[in-house]
Amino acid sequence: MNKEQVVLVTGASSGIGQTTAMLLSNSGFRVFGTTRQSTAPNTSCGKIEMLSLDVRSEESAQSCVSELLERAGKIDALVNNAGVALVGALEETSTEEAKTIFETNFFGVLRITQAVLPVMRKQRYGRIANISSVTGLLPVPYSGIYAASKHALEGYSESLDHEVRQFGIRVSLIEPGFIRTGMAQHTQQTAGRIEAYSPERDLAVASVAKSIANGEDPMVVASVVLQALTTRSPRAHYLAGRGAGVVQTMRKLLPSRLFDLGMRKQMGLP
Repeated sequence: MNKEQVVLVTGASSGIGQTTAMLLSNSGFRVFGTTRQSTAPNTSCGKIEMLSLDVRSEESAQSCVSELLERAGKIDALVNNAGVALVGALEETSTEEAKTIFETNFFGVLRITQAVLPVMRKQRYGRIANISSVTGLLPVPYSGIYAASKHALEGYSESLDHEVRQFGIRVSLIEPGFIRTGMAQHTQQTAGRIEAYSPERDLAVASVAKSIANGEDPMVVASVVLQALTTRSPRAHYLAGRGAGVVQTMRKLLPSRLFDLGMRKQMGLP
């Protein structure tokens, strides 16, 4: 792709989103990043044009895309990266807490994608990369709502890809394993607490925090996003990182009982 290609990366103020925005900029894209805060990320590795966006708001999504189009005149690619996580047993999780996660992780993707699709359809070209997770393919005890939002994103993305191919638009899912970001520090916890779940919940939370701390660099995800946006024939699914590949291989090859036991061991559960 040439330097005239325009991409929008949501949640670009830190972590995977920031790394992806920088890599795309260094690869010749004109990159627009989004943040809910007024501060822009460190752009020493590339020029990132920051826009304000709250993916939970229809008005904000439309305003963000309108501003991008005023500046650039088109949009060739979208990277839906903005996301939030929630820790807690499912019995502890209120309906409102679950809705909050889905508002960002699922409906946020729906809003911003619907805002860019009319432009892409008119252009007869577009690439959309949705940052999912291996949790979109697996059960995740004590992060069940987060996993459910990623499962929903998987079904949405595959269905959308079939619908928009007629317009020259392709949709890909990027599925990382554990990535070394600040996600563990920013993960929300359910307000309610049921003491019976506390021993296992604490083990699971500690295990996930350790796995994130020892996870792979965000660049492994950014590199896969770049591949999905530039290849002539993008795939529907891209695993990102060694950990994600190992999990998928184990899921395919191991009997369900053995995989179940291995997953519980990874989560620190008896």
